[in-house]
Order: sequence, then structure tokens, then C-alpha cells
Amino acid sequence: MVMSAINIKQQITQVILQIIPDITSENLQEHVDIFNLGLDSINAMTLVSNLQDVFDIQLDPNEISFENFQNIATIAAMVEQKKGF
Repeated sequence: MVMSAINIKQQITQVILQIIPDITSENLQEHVDIFNLGLDSINAMTLVSNLQDVFDIQLDPNEISFENFQNIATIAAMVEQKKGF
């Protein structure tokens, strides 16, 4: 399956919705700060792990930063870079 930017963002959205309780896809717009929606350091590590599994990528410790995980757009950009898009 060829991944597109839209597919990547949809998959990221699904992963985040599974991790943060009490939010909906309406809350989770592409540029909304997911930490403000309730992501904390514990479920952030779950998010990292799940994203690595879903996208079959390995993130370096220096890539696991607030800047890369701020919102769907920043996560997608990081995933696309790791996948070589």
C-alpha cells in the first residue's frame, strides 16, 4: 500500500484518539496542540511506541521532542521524513 500524506495523518489521528481519552476527531484538528488536549508524558511515550509500530519506523531519542509531537501536522512531517517521502 502506498502511503499518502492524507493516509499518514488519518492513521496518526486514529493512534492519538486511542491514547487520549475524552477527545473526538472534531477536537483533534491538524494544528491543535495535542498536549493541550490531554497528552501527558506517559501517554506520549505510548504514542511514540504506537507510531513506531504503525509506521514501521524507529525514532531516535533526539526526534522525540515537543516540536515533533506538538500536533498532527508536525508528527506527519516527521513520519514522512522517516519514511523517505
